Amino acid sequence: MHTVLLCGFLSVISLRPTDAGDGRREIADLPIVITAPGRYVVVQDLSYSAESGAAVSIEADHVTIDLNGHVLIGSGKSDTTAIGVRAVDRKQFTISNGTIQGFYFGIDINSPDRVNSRSREHVISGMTLDANTYFGIRLVGADSRIENCHIRSTGGSSLSRHTIPHGVRLVGERNLLKDCCIDDLHLKRFADGRGEIVGVHFDAARGSRMEGNTIIERTTEADDAFSAEEQKERTFAVWINAGPNKDTYLTVTNNRYAGFTVPLAFTPGTDGSVTGNTFSGADDVPIRGKPASQLGQNIINDNLIIEACPPVE
Repeated sequence: MHTVLLCGFLSVISLRPTDAGDGRREIADLPIVITAPGRYVVVQDLSYSAESGAAVSIEADHVTIDLNGHVLIGSGKSDTTAIGVRAVDRKQFTISNGTIQGFYFGIDINSPDRVNSRSREHVISGMTLDANTYFGIRLVGADSRIENCHIRSTGGSSLSRHTIPHGVRLVGERNLLKDCCIDDLHLKRFADGRGEIVGVHFDAARGSRMEGNTIIERTTEADDAFSAEEQKERTFAVWINAGPNKDTYLTVTNNRYAGFTVPLAFTPGTDGSVTGNTFSGADDVPIRGKPASQLGQNIINDNLIIEACPPVE
């Protein structure tokens, strides 16, 4: 048992082996800074009331966290900048099996270099990111995957900058987003009535893939305050950006999209393969950009109602 001072908060960090004797260490209080490789398990629901900093900071490579079905709970305030779990320039970080809610970023795996990043080989699996005010997940790094996750109710930040809600942002090469559901994004509404949301944002994503995901746009009660003429939505299920290397190629297979101004937006300098997807209720066109010629390889059916995420196995 160790007592440390972190960001002005006195915290007890419990790092005891579990009864199973398998070498795991317990996380029983927040905030915590993890400075050694290993397997960590959360032993109870934990709260982090601070409005900045990170509940869990990863400062080592080869760290695995099992939330063990528990919840990391932030303040949920609209002006928070606190992060649920943060790792900067690390390798092989894995987090699974729990919920992170009420933070500015739910999970933030970042790096100062988007193209030649040291950050790589991360896994986010079986997680629910709930009611985080800016990003559910940001992952900057290569050769990583996000799978079987539910990212819901993202948005609501009252900060003046960096507040257009993103369910997921993936930056880097050869990353995979698979079998996830992203829904109930809260539209960022500006004074002129313009509103924006992004379900998934790929950047510098050469060789990356998204497979088997469901992305659903919702209309919230806050939208009713604006007339139809004022509601100038710019909503994107997936935004694909070229990044510094200008050669992004994204493979998009067997996903479902409901609503959005443009479900798939390929920006200049990007390309991809788009097959076996289902589009319902797009306001503009299902695909914007270079791969639009592949519409015949997908299903476009505005009568199809996609209103629920499939159960996560």
